[in-house]
Amino acid sequence: MIDRIGALEGDRSELLGHSLSGNLFVEPYLVTLLPGAGPYVTFQHPGLKFLHFLSGAVTYRRGSKSVEVGAADTLLFDATVLHGIEAILSGPVSYLSVVFTLRD
Repeated sequence: MIDRIGALEGDRSELLGHSLSGNLFVEPYLVTLLPGAGPYVTFQHPGLKFLHFLSGAVTYRRGSKSVEVGAADTLLFDATVLHGIEAILSGPVSYLSVVFTLRD
């Protein structure tokens, strides 16, 4: 497991492993929003993203659509659209984030 501060202030991401099988690359992370974390909706990258929320509640934006999600909710979407947490409704927030990318 690799523990690192995430791409944004207030985000702690733990890489739980990774796999490269043929041209499919998979990266699972456990993400925890620390006290003081703010919203962010500017992530955009190749691949598919799978999110499974473990605790807390947020409004999550994918492109032009927003949805309220909480513990036990799951999202799967094309990660090439702008995406991220639009609002934190209750905390603490933690979720699994798995990125699936096809490699050349």
